Amino acid sequence: MRAGSKALAQLEALFRRNGYTLKYIKGPFRGGACRLYENKLVVINAIYPPLGRLRALASVADQLGDKLEITPEEKELIQHWRL
Repeated sequence: MRAGSKALAQLEALFRRNGYTLKYIKGPFRGGACRLYENKLVVINAIYPPLGRLRALASVADQLGDKLEITPEEKELIQHWRL
């Protein structure tokens, strides 16, 4: 397993567990979280390599803070990988 791939899977699961839809889309943007009508959405640039996706998800999770139910292990993961 590549470095960070387990962490990426954990963060993806964190967002899904908290009701967010993850989208990996190519484009000239950085990505982030938003509400689209009543849907919670996180968009990450598909051009990013796995490590970039991990860092972007950790950064979004850090910004959302108390809006997410986060375990202590996930909190450590976010602090380690955020941008």
